[in-house]
Amino acid sequence: MSDAPLLRVDDLRVTYRTRSGDLPAVQGVSFDLERGASLGLAGESGCGKSTMANAILRLLPTGTTVDGAVLLDGQDVLAMNPGRLRSVRWTEGAIVFQGALHALNPVQRIGAQIAEPMLLHRTQPSKRAASTRVAELLEQVGLPADRAGAYPHQLSGGQRQRVLIAMALACDPSLLIADEPTTALDVMVQAQVLALLARLRVERGLSMIFITHDLSVLTDVCDDLAVMYGGRIVEEGRSDELFHTPRHPYTAGLAAAFPTIGDPASRMNPSGLGGDPPDPAHLPSGCPFHPRCARAEDRCRTERPLLMPAGELRRAACVLVEEPS
Repeated sequence: MSDAPLLRVDDLRVTYRTRSGDLPAVQGVSFDLERGASLGLAGESGCGKSTMANAILRLLPTGTTVDGAVLLDGQDVLAMNPGRLRSVRWTEGAIVFQGALHALNPVQRIGAQIAEPMLLHRTQPSKRAASTRVAELLEQVGLPADRAGAYPHQLSGGQRQRVLIAMALACDPSLLIADEPTTALDVMVQAQVLALLARLRVERGLSMIFITHDLSVLTDVCDDLAVMYGGRIVEEGRSDELFHTPRHPYTAGLAAAFPTIGDPASRMNPSGLGGDPPDPAHLPSGCPFHPRCARAEDRCRTERPLLMPAGELRRAACVLVEEPS
């Protein structure tokens, strides 16, 4: 087995074309994902998390400009021809989309939808073999095999999310991207889906990218975390250390934005985030977070910091990491 990371993203830049002009959604993101490892991506809506996830498998709208390199098992996804790209999706890299009800075909039974990638990529020799595999996958994700005959509207939100996970695993990919898979689910179902993903990752030796705005969730399910703001990674490191001892003010605000169970005062935490994320088309000068940062200095308005060492296996894009904390 190669010692190279399963996934290497190098200086990824994504720009949408809109009627109002170009919209830079991802601006120079780089990271490695080792085989069998898990990376959590956190940040508010509009920071570029989902755009980056879709860019990895080239699922962005036609006309979108994508630059940089995305090396999946040593091959650049961005340079693949359409035929090679089709063979990579589902078999080498798969994605669990955020909205299960929108991702599933409402007029097809879920068993047929899970079997479709297996038949398309010929990972099963026949429809009968694919049906057997569908039953196995449904049971692996905690659903009875007979639910293969159900339509999406006949399932609960948590059950539909499990169907998407089964579909993503149908062709045994090495990389699984989970794009906010617990959105709009109640707390108990969220916990079940997270536990399911963690178990499947260990059992199958998956490399996983988990995307959400909730840092506490990522701390439980991921080895490493990367926090995005304004289309860039502003802090990265081991999940537990990054959550409990953040070095970037945005990471600290993001962590403080969630109340602590049993602590009513934490619901009005003044150290949480105020204001709104910036418009990607009109980012502030200097550090893009400085208009919302309580610790901003004059130089923050003019200097755009790069990711700098901020401790062991830690990096942060903030001028404050140069000073004792």
